Amino acid sequence: MAYKPKKRRRRRAGPDFTLRALSPSQLPLLGAIFMAVRLDKKNAAPASEQKHIYRGYKQNLPGPLGFIGAGKVGTALAALLHARGADIAAVAGRTPQSSRKMALGAGLSASVAKTRADVLQTASIIFLTVPDDAIEPLCDEIGRESMWRPGVGVVHCSGALPSTVLHAAREAGALIASFHPLQAFANLAAALDNMPGSTFALEGDPALVAQLERLVDALGGSPLHLLAENKTLYHVAAVVASNYMVTLAALASDLLVRAGVTPDANTALPHLLPLMHGTLDNLKTLGLPDALTGPLARGDAGTITRHLHALQECAPATADLYRHIALLTLPMAKAKSHFDEATIDKLREAISDK
Repeated sequence: MAYKPKKRRRRRAGPDFTLRALSPSQLPLLGAIFMAVRLDKKNAAPASEQKHIYRGYKQNLPGPLGFIGAGKVGTALAALLHARGADIAAVAGRTPQSSRKMALGAGLSASVAKTRADVLQTASIIFLTVPDDAIEPLCDEIGRESMWRPGVGVVHCSGALPSTVLHAAREAGALIASFHPLQAFANLAAALDNMPGSTFALEGDPALVAQLERLVDALGGSPLHLLAENKTLYHVAAVVASNYMVTLAALASDLLVRAGVTPDANTALPHLLPLMHGTLDNLKTLGLPDALTGPLARGDAGTITRHLHALQECAPATADLYRHIALLTLPMAKAKSHFDEATIDKLREAISDK
């Protein structure tokens, strides 16, 4: 039988996935894209909840953007916005070394590391990502150098300060605003992980705030609009919810150490974290006051009395805090459990008894 060669299948037309060598200048972009994909997968929400989740790299985002200040928030913000298609024109730290470190840490080319003057000349929206106490002096210094340009946007990321601390830029014709991610950033890795999907507090000139809303949307976040005069109270709420949760965890860990459960606070903490996560889950699903549990929610005055006697012996300062927090919790306990006044009086007496 004569040999018949097999017919070759014709390849279907489709995207070309051929791997090609990347030039050194393309490596930072590849790193930024990989980081964005990793973070988006980690933070993926159910399809029904993905209204604000990042939709692709070809977004018409405001810019070009510039950053003055090479801290963790500025670096993370530059990285995440760059990975979502924003044009980052220049970044600048205090020194050429810190500028370069910020650029590379954000997945940018080292050529984006510039001087402060370069940022001011090339960016249309400039983020001052420096410590709170340095924001107004820096803005004033740039104003004295006549470096603010009319029409540019000048933004700080402080949670405590209003946009009006940027008055020197406004006097030169710039638009001003504040852009605060309502999130905890213990280090750069935490900032990169936690910022997408967060709430962002916005306040300032409406035209600039409208542009910042588009950046919030690109980050999968939710905008929270504030008035300048309410900024401090907003920040107090953030501190109580975040910073002092760490304090409460430390106090609880110390009590486990005193009880002989573990040798130190850091070995005690893992035993408490599932409880804390469960409470946060209850807050998310049930809200206030229904997430409240424990002796106050049950009307258990006897347990509260025993708690306070034990605390008074080993940690009197914690006993005082317990009393104060318990009194603040009483209205929620009443609202959840519909206690009568006699039960509330009994609980209040147990809390106040020394």
